[in-house]
Amino acid sequence: MDKMTLISLISDWQKVILTTKGISRECEEELYKASGSKPMKIVTGFRRSGKSFLVQRVAKRLIEEEEYTLQNVLYLNFEDYLLDDIRTMKDLGEAVQLFLTEVAGNGKKLIILDEIQEIPRWDKVVRTIYEKERNVEIFLTGSNSELLSSELGTNLAGRFVEIEVLPFNFKEFLDFKTIHIDNEIDFFRELSTIKPLFTEYLTFGGLPEIFMIEDKKTKQSYLRGIISKVVLDDIVRRFNIRQVDIVEDILHFLLAGVGNTVSYTRVANFIRMHGRSIKNDTVIEYISYIQKTFAVLSVDRFDWKLHRVFSVNAKYYAVDTGLVNLYGNLTNSYARQLENIVLLKLREKSSHLFYGLKDGKEVDFIVKESDGSFKKYQITKSLSQENRDRELSPFVLTDNYLSQGNNILLTMDTTEETLEYNGVVIKKKYLLKWLLDI
Repeated sequence: MDKMTLISLISDWQKVILTTKGISRECEEELYKASGSKPMKIVTGFRRSGKSFLVQRVAKRLIEEEEYTLQNVLYLNFEDYLLDDIRTMKDLGEAVQLFLTEVAGNGKKLIILDEIQEIPRWDKVVRTIYEKERNVEIFLTGSNSELLSSELGTNLAGRFVEIEVLPFNFKEFLDFKTIHIDNEIDFFRELSTIKPLFTEYLTFGGLPEIFMIEDKKTKQSYLRGIISKVVLDDIVRRFNIRQVDIVEDILHFLLAGVGNTVSYTRVANFIRMHGRSIKNDTVIEYISYIQKTFAVLSVDRFDWKLHRVFSVNAKYYAVDTGLVNLYGNLTNSYARQLENIVLLKLREKSSHLFYGLKDGKEVDFIVKESDGSFKKYQITKSLSQENRDRELSPFVLTDNYLSQGNNILLTMDTTEETLEYNGVVIKKKYLLKWLLDI
């Protein structure tokens, strides 16, 4: 790419940053508060979950607060076809040097490299900038943890903070719809509007671009396109896999069965049912590739008696519930969808997240708090006389070993109450209110 074309492109993206709109997100505050410090800020997450808008909005905010001048902000998105000529470590280094020497002025500089994994050996360039340029702050984004983790663990170790971006949560989705719920009065005033919007959110998920699509079939087509992009580009092309159909089948299996305990043998048997042979080791490898795209999230089993974590027989969830509905019927999997949404909400707050299974009793989620206590969660559509023992008895068993922390039952019942079951206290909460932090 010639010098004038690149300078023109840099200028164009600077103008885009100034016009960036959208709603403020919780993860935006996390990145904003981290800005100004020396470590690189690395924003990771699933495709189309809003990473680019996030860094653009924070850059705009820093410009408006005069932390940086517009002239001193470099933004390069490596999925922009106009940057196809920048595809090597040398190209990247030359582009950054051009910005520093011929575009930027005096004062602090902010360099934003979006979807950086598209550039091989990008980490060497970034580390050189980090070490040599004393007055430069760096934001990076990436959609594939494999292409980030190896570099982060070697050349950049100790030089970055990582911020995970998930698709919009339900509160952010309502904010996008200009429905702002700050307290219980707001909630009940808007409840007749919130309920159908929750069904929409459950069905099509929280990827922000889908909010602008009205037609249901078009929404599904959009989601299928993202799955295709993940499978073909982020998995097959990056890891040189020839068995595309097997990768698709495994992803299908995981997304259609969110919340189920998965063994590698079960997955292999599912593949064999389709007339293809596969080894368990290959299943393990392919699932790891899928996880590296952030498309699915795993929850390991926690043995509350031994206080040990077991990585086998994990449960898998979708990073977005809209992806689940490409492979299953919402009516038939409603309880699992609710469980998936709870997982995503809990994931925003903690990475110390497990499920519990002992003596046939399962607790959907166990969250280890910073003080060492454990919160236990069960999720069901409704609590009734018929399912009361099944849903409440696991709390009794876990409290024999994890007595510290709250027991929380989340349902779609509007009634909230404190229950006592065999001497154990359980707080029953309305799921919609809990999702909105009310």
